[in-house]
Amino acid sequence: MWVEKLDITNWRNHSHSSLDFQPGTTILVGPNGQGKTNVVEALLYLATLGSHRVSNAQSLIKDGEQSTTIYANLRHDQRSVGVGLTLKRKGSADAQVNGVKTKVSDIPHWVSVVMFAPEDTAIVRGQPSDRRAFMDQLVVSASPSMSAVYQDFERVLKQRNSLLKSLRASSHDVSTLAVWNDKFVEVATEIVVARQRYLRQVMPLATENYGVLAGDDVLDFRYIPSVAVSSDGVDLSDTASVATALAEGIVTRAKEEIDRGISLVGPHRDDVEFMISGKLGRTHASQGETWSLALALRLGTAQWLRQERASGDPIIVLDDVFSELDRSRRERLVGLVSGYSQIIVTAAVEEDLPSQLNGALVDVKAGVLSPR
Repeated sequence: MWVEKLDITNWRNHSHSSLDFQPGTTILVGPNGQGKTNVVEALLYLATLGSHRVSNAQSLIKDGEQSTTIYANLRHDQRSVGVGLTLKRKGSADAQVNGVKTKVSDIPHWVSVVMFAPEDTAIVRGQPSDRRAFMDQLVVSASPSMSAVYQDFERVLKQRNSLLKSLRASSHDVSTLAVWNDKFVEVATEIVVARQRYLRQVMPLATENYGVLAGDDVLDFRYIPSVAVSSDGVDLSDTASVATALAEGIVTRAKEEIDRGISLVGPHRDDVEFMISGKLGRTHASQGETWSLALALRLGTAQWLRQERASGDPIIVLDDVFSELDRSRRERLVGLVSGYSQIIVTAAVEEDLPSQLNGALVDVKAGVLSPR
């Protein structure tokens, strides 16, 4: 698939920007802070219902405005599909497909994007929240229907936390909490199992790509749950085992959760460790190895989506990554993505672009797009 046209209104620093695309490579060029990343961030939001830079959707709405809209025409083989999403400061978001109102969680079914960005080193060396964000982007990209599960989880988590706070303040009947615990375990289990399922499928592909970028090391991961795992081995990719572990964890930490008024068990507290030939990347990887590992994870994701999703090739976004890479890695990265249907690149200066990367140029200045 590829994007034919993108329209954004009141998105970040763009009052209204419209850009037509073709298959192949499009390069957005302009100094930092002019709105290049904002354009590709809008595409990523359609694909994952999340940003790679902020967790609060309110930050995406232009200052002084009450809503923002993203609309894209996407080419799926011979079919053109129009998808739109409106985020509001107050009230729920609106979504449409081909002019027909739909659920927000339906939008990722039509949009497939893999973005490479300077922030990706945080997947290896950053906070647990950075790694959770990577896993959840992977899950929604691989299985768009999971976006509805994530929305359910956020709703249940918010309600459960509210109830825990009220129980901390006074001795209310805990039977209501038991009901929310059951729903919490149900949706949390889906997320934990999906994270590990897709990581296991992507890691061999990531290892292949790491071999091209850096060397013949084996990449692996270790999922770190927020619940205690017994020494006899609980299969955290098995639905029944995960549900049991979560339920037991909630019972074990019930008093602590009420005392603190927050949910201490669940996928929002989990972490993952990525390893290079058995060594923990977070503590042992050099800067070059960190970049190679992060790029390999993204490349593995793109390769998996190309093979397994009906939409075929994802849109590849390279957001200002070349300024962070040495010449050799730049050229290898371009070689690994050059066969995809559509590549969108952002760069502060054209000199950072590899010589073998050619495409349509678009200047970006103060939120205005000007095709050359």
